[in-house]
Amino acid sequence: MFDLVLQQLANGISTGMIYALIALGLTVVFGVMHVINFAHGELYMVGALCSVMLTSRLGIPYILTVPIAAIAGALIAIVTDRIAISPVLPRKDGHALVLITTFAASMLINETVVASAGPGPIPSPGIGGWVLSLGPVALSAQRLLVIGVGLLLVIFLQLMLMRTKFGRSLRAVAQSAWAAEVVGVDVRKIAFLTLALSGLLAGLAGALVVPIVTFSAAMGSHAIINAFVIVVIGSMGSFVGAVVCGVALGVAESIASIAMSSDASSAIIYSLLLVALLLRPQGLFARSAR
Repeated sequence: MFDLVLQQLANGISTGMIYALIALGLTVVFGVMHVINFAHGELYMVGALCSVMLTSRLGIPYILTVPIAAIAGALIAIVTDRIAISPVLPRKDGHALVLITTFAASMLINETVVASAGPGPIPSPGIGGWVLSLGPVALSAQRLLVIGVGLLLVIFLQLMLMRTKFGRSLRAVAQSAWAAEVVGVDVRKIAFLTLALSGLLAGLAGALVVPIVTFSAAMGSHAIINAFVIVVIGSMGSFVGAVVCGVALGVAESIASIAMSSDASSAIIYSLLLVALLLRPQGLFARSAR
């Protein structure tokens, strides 16, 4: 039993890294633009679809499809911004309308994928190959890739936010868009780049995880719900909260699956969301968000 717990813990870390990457994109957009992009989960799904199609239909090596899927996610994020965010955001009730327009965009993307590629499942070979064994724990090369790339991205994003001009501008806009514009920051450009970054992270996450879970058109809906749980518990706009709570959610789901069905474990996760909202509605990492 202890060996099984260790194995699920290792699996949960890889799943949690994917959750963290998805949640990072969602929370960065909220921190800069103060909107929730409900189409974000579909960007993750599109990244997975792009990788699957390129490998299964065109025979492109899987590892080459990962950056292409990331770019596809960024492009879809830009299109979503043009049709569902930018046109309504300047309105008086724009922030509330964005919830509706991005939800409509997510449905449009999902139905387009179902009509063109089918609902799935569609398997992806991934990198395959060897398995790393550490005592009772066995990690496939694909899960190691997910963990490694996830860690590198988290470190890179943290350095980018702290050390680069774009990162400083992004943090300035997140604190006060008006003040940032006064000192010469192009707020609209930063918002545009932030959305592209969020789409890139989502598309990359989809390409990394699809060999593990297989493609399904419904995978985006599950991802956006989990990402929303993560950013609410971790604090909207908190980089640290998204990473910590993303990994924690992946581990909790994986270990809970030992003793209960996936539906029951999901119910527990959502119960934690309710408790967090009641006891600490600002989130666990509210100080980091500020």
